[in-house]
Amino acid sequence: MIEKILLAIGVIALVGWFLLGTGEDEGPTWVVHADHPVIIGGYGDNYAYTGDGVRSLKGSLDLRLDIPQSEGTLMVSLETTEESGSLQISSSEELSGAFRLVSRIDRSDRVEEGIPIYGDTGNGGPELPRTLAILAGWSRFDLYVNDKIRYSNLSGEWAAAWALRRDDGAIRQSGLVYSPLLRNKTGFSDSEKIEFTLILHSEVPDPENDPPYALALHLVFTQVTIEKGPAQERISE
Repeated sequence: MIEKILLAIGVIALVGWFLLGTGEDEGPTWVVHADHPVIIGGYGDNYAYTGDGVRSLKGSLDLRLDIPQSEGTLMVSLETTEESGSLQISSSEELSGAFRLVSRIDRSDRVEEGIPIYGDTGNGGPELPRTLAILAGWSRFDLYVNDKIRYSNLSGEWAAAWALRRDDGAIRQSGLVYSPLLRNKTGFSDSEKIEFTLILHSEVPDPENDPPYALALHLVFTQVTIEKGPAQERISE
């Protein structure tokens, strides 16, 4: 209860996007736009807690979602740059150029509003510290490279949540860099900033990778605009 009230207050201070109308809204319940993406690490370390290996990309993200039907789309457009270099998504594959990630969300996918996520919450893994998600989901993605389908049906988890990354890409508090081995997985999030995190992976295991899958891709969009969202009462209940 307290966390959800704090979440509502933080969101109001950030973007002032709550709809207060009494009539029934037309179109999707949620419309979220995000840009200024960064790629987090690469094969072997897709979390890069110290900020090493965090590089800027070109691109944007658009999410349109209808609640409670849990139907919508999440579309991502990305482009590597000379500074970012290629993306090492597996032990043997580096990709560069233009990318599209497409998820068609339906009733079989899990979508949650206003929940704690990561850390010890059971919503997502302990690889990231606990934070509060305005909106979070687990859905499947197709990956296109230079307009050609490269991978289908990748597992994806995503969240618009209180930010974990500092300006230099690190996850830390008072000089302490986050580690999943820490007993206390709280205190790393910034309630005055929202970021959109998207983590994709294949189902084929690979213990040499982190997360332990043959293919993984971790993106963070550092500027998020909630163009449309539910009424305040629905978040603070």
